[in-house]
Amino acid sequence: MAESRESARKLIGSTLLILLIAIVLSSFAALFQIEAQLSRVDGTVIAAVHSRADGERLETIARIASEQSKAEAERLSLLLNIVFGPVVTLLGSVTGFYFGSKSRGG
Repeated sequence: MAESRESARKLIGSTLLILLIAIVLSSFAALFQIEAQLSRVDGTVIAAVHSRADGERLETIARIASEQSKAEAERLSLLLNIVFGPVVTLLGSVTGFYFGSKSRGG
């Protein structure tokens, strides 16, 4: 009984740790993707300006892309606020139970 409980705790803890790592890595990847989109638009604005009208149009496009990138980053932040905290709390609880049972000799 104790061995099955111990293996279940290890499985849950390992799964939560892998989930936490996946959340952190995917959030960084999403942030890098947002930054890459923004820098790609800025490079297009600089390289494609041939007249004042082109400059104004491309400036508008860059502003819209910047606003969209900010909105995407804000959505990512809200999602992480919802998901990241509970996963860390669950991982902390599992770790606490694991080491609590170890200190009692069980």
